[in-house]
Amino acid sequence: MTIIAFAGSNSSTSLNQALVNYVSGFSSDIEVICLKDYPTPLYSMDIEKADGVPQETVALYEKLQPADKLIISVSEHNGNMTAFFKSHLDWLSRKERTFLKDKKVLLLSASPGPGGAAHALEIAKTTLPHFGAEIVDTYSIKKFNDVFQDGKITDETIANELKALVNKLINS
Repeated sequence: MTIIAFAGSNSSTSLNQALVNYVSGFSSDIEVICLKDYPTPLYSMDIEKADGVPQETVALYEKLQPADKLIISVSEHNGNMTAFFKSHLDWLSRKERTFLKDKKVLLLSASPGPGGAAHALEIAKTTLPHFGAEIVDTYSIKKFNDVFQDGKITDETIANELKALVNKLINS
């Protein structure tokens, strides 16, 4: 079984990347990648027409294809998925519309505020199945900075719920 985990963020201080790094410690089957390692221009039909799908998108597509399962932690900008993440989805869908076919996905989100990036999480939950994903579950963490210290979730309830969700994904 192959599980790839990543955050939909390009921030060097991404809470969602920190969350992905944390949950990856629950299983040696989880490989963490960083979308920043696959830099692409903002999706544009004009760029696609002139140059085709960027090589970085092809590399990301090829990285994701062997994975059976994904853990994606979604960042939120103004109540939506980040333009960075959305652009990656757009490019990947131009490479292969059903690039997430047969992939089970655990969706997470975290924010420093009281919303927990729940709006972006809900958008991702309804968007990713268009590309073939099967959403196994979702989980949002509010006021992340209050419950995450030194690379760990300090709230035992949240930590246990995250472990249970990762186990649910593994056993799905």
